[in-house]
Amino acid sequence: MGQRPDICQKHRICVICEGYEDYEYFKRLTELNVWSSVYRFHLINAKSASNIPARFQDAYQNDKDEIILIFCDTDKAPHKEYENVKRKINTYLNKRKASDKIIIYANPCTMQIILLHFGEVLLKNQGKKTNSTEIEKWTGVKNYDAHEDQIIEICKKIFQSSYQNMRNRVAEINKPDYESGSTNFIVFLQHFENPENDWIEKINKYLQEE
Repeated sequence: MGQRPDICQKHRICVICEGYEDYEYFKRLTELNVWSSVYRFHLINAKSASNIPARFQDAYQNDKDEIILIFCDTDKAPHKEYENVKRKINTYLNKRKASDKIIIYANPCTMQIILLHFGEVLLKNQGKKTNSTEIEKWTGVKNYDAHEDQIIEICKKIFQSSYQNMRNRVAEINKPDYESGSTNFIVFLQHFENPENDWIEKINKYLQEE
């Protein structure tokens, strides 16, 4: 991992998504042509947070990607499942803070980021029923319970025109993962928009250092 591809190839980035919501949203962003064309994204739907470490290990051992990232929720405090994912990734890579370099997080959930395409939204938790009113208000999708067809319907409402709005809003909540209403997404958006791939090399070098 970390080797440069041939000049005619794109830099292959694997993103392990926690579930359908994360997967379909990230997939939609890759379709909008808002990121540099030098990158090719390989998406994996882990289908639950508990499956993320195993999917990460599989992808790491296959060694087909230049870098492997994780896109997931923190859920509400004390973030037990999220912290468990971080601990297992750190243990596997034998690096105490490895997960801090490769996890794209959303506190409390990815829906927080999705709704920022539509307006100023601050979710308190990741409860589907709790957030259904806000989701309907901004997207028109009623009785949201995270069915795949509902997720796809919302993602179809996301266009290039709203990308910059989301980008500006996530920049304002670039805070530590333990803070409610936070995400580090802006850090990775800047990476994905930049055709210079030195950020990949820097992360891999950090992960491989003794």
